[in-house]
This record gives sequence, C-alpha cells and structure tokens, in this order.
Amino acid sequence: MKKRMALIFILLPAITFAKAEIKFKSTTFDFGEVSSGKTIDIAFEFENAGNDVLLIRNIIPACGCTTAELEKKEYQPGEKGVISGKFNTSGYRGKIVKTITVTSNDNSAPEIRLAVRGTIVVKDFAQADIKPDHIPFGAVRVGKAYVRKLHLSNLGNLDLRILEVSCSPEVSLAFKANSVPGKNSTEITLTFTPFSEGIFNSMVKIRTNDYRSPYAFVRLEAQAD
Repeated sequence: MKKRMALIFILLPAITFAKAEIKFKSTTFDFGEVSSGKTIDIAFEFENAGNDVLLIRNIIPACGCTTAELEKKEYQPGEKGVISGKFNTSGYRGKIVKTITVTSNDNSAPEIRLAVRGTIVVKDFAQADIKPDHIPFGAVRVGKAYVRKLHLSNLGNLDLRILEVSCSPEVSLAFKANSVPGKNSTEITLTFTPFSEGIFNSMVKIRTNDYRSPYAFVRLEAQAD
C-alpha cells in the first residue's frame, strides 16, 4: 500500500506540470521603409518551449491587407515553426502598425498579438489643386446663365483622373480633358443658371484619384432676383 502511494506521489507532478508554451523569437516584424504598392513578406519564428504538445488554434490578421498562414497546427516539445504571410502596402503611407492575433493551448499566454510595423513612402502620386475654390457671383438674375473658368492642376507625377462630379441642378461643368498628366493643368467651364429668387449657397464636389485628398471643392454664392 505504501509503495502504491509513493508511485502516485512521483507521477502526479509530471501530470500536473505538463504544459505547452509558445515562445516567439520576436513578436514584432519591422520592415523598415518601403515604397507604397510593395508587398512585404513577413515571418514570425516560434518554438514550443513547453513539455506538452502545442496546439495553435487560430491565426487572425487584423485586416485584409495582411495574410498569415501556418504549415501545421501541432508542435511537439522543442519543435520550431514559422508563421509566414504578406502585407500589401498599397493605399498606405507614413508609419503603420498591423497586428496578427495567435491563439493556442498555452495557458499562460492563450492569445498573443504579433505586430507588423514600418514606414510607407509614396513616391508616385496624383495631386489635385483647383482655383478658384470660391466663386461669389454677387447679384444675379433668375434664368440668366453665368460662366466662370476653373483651372484644375495636377501637382503630382501620375496622371490625375476625374472620377465623379457632384453639383446642384443650377450648375453644370464642362471639362477640356478627363485626365491631367503630371505637372499639367486643364480648364473647366462652370455655368451657373439660377432657377429661383433668393440666396444661393452651394458646393461643387469633384472626385479624383488623388488618394490624399480625393475631393476638390468649389464654393458658390449668389443672390438671385
């Protein structure tokens, strides 16, 4: 009886302290500085530092711009693995941080967040600049057409494309071109025809492929009699 109790006493600690432990070489992947549009290969190395089988339950990137995958889900004690993936920098600029959440059967750290960070530089872009951005027509007559010229410049080095125009029914725009090469400009003819008496206050909105400021605005004011 005493021998049996001693055997139980010896085996119990081994059962109690058997645990998986996920240990990353680094929980941060810094890709430095890259140009916008580049796809970055990312990798997080880890090891099962415990004495039980490590089960990685899930890998969840924070957004669709980041992918992450794993060769398998179970790792023996001492076995190493890599969480690999890609980060698409298109549409981003400046300093960014994206996360990947890893869940496992490591009871001391069941959820770990990995960070992908770096700086994205935009070297090629379109940049819209419209002048004037405010037209005070002053006193106008109902039914009469009033014409003004606008100048849309592209201060960037990629073609500036006009994607959409929004304005009130009293206003119409005529473009010489729907695309403006880098460091060039185009003329826009704006025609305003008031329909009724009273104060007119409206905004013309032009959407372009300028990703930093996609909308160019022109404010119109008039007093119709």
